[in-house]
Amino acid sequence: MEPKERRNPDFVKAFERSILIVGAIIVAIGLLGMILPHIMAVTMTVFLGIIMIASGVFFGYYSFHFHTKSFIGWFKPVILVIVGFVMITNPKAGVAAVTLLITLYLFMDAYAGFGLAHARYPRQGWGWFLLNGILSLFLAVLMLIGWPATSPLFLGLYISISLLFDGLSLLMLGMKLKEHEQEESGEEL
Repeated sequence: MEPKERRNPDFVKAFERSILIVGAIIVAIGLLGMILPHIMAVTMTVFLGIIMIASGVFFGYYSFHFHTKSFIGWFKPVILVIVGFVMITNPKAGVAAVTLLITLYLFMDAYAGFGLAHARYPRQGWGWFLLNGILSLFLAVLMLIGWPATSPLFLGLYISISLLFDGLSLLMLGMKLKEHEQEESGEEL
């Protein structure tokens, strides 16, 4: 029998509480985004634009110190700042571009799902890969058919549903930690 792992109970309790709070906040943001998908899509696009500009500034600082005369060294920071600026000043175009990238990802995911299903057939679990491929292909075609008009709706829902499940996962983890901690404290008594 292996010895029990020692944990700092104060740290575990604080982590458990914070993961429940963060999970609840992320679930709330996901639900709000499902109600207002257009706002979620624009918000995330502007946020992505800000991150790109900040990355461009940091890369520019690096290029200034290490690649002052190299065109290639300045190419990445300039592109990041320009694309980030366009995404902030024209979020509609940014939403359409991000939606197109997600559509491309879903097509690749469908291809991978079909390939994995074919490779695993007839072993157990091949059907799940096939289902993943079918659903990814369906979503990709649906997004492409309505693109760019439906981009805010699809992107907002895609992000919101992802956040909802991320938050639910954190809540479940937090509840399991709480349950585990209660079981351990019951054993110690």
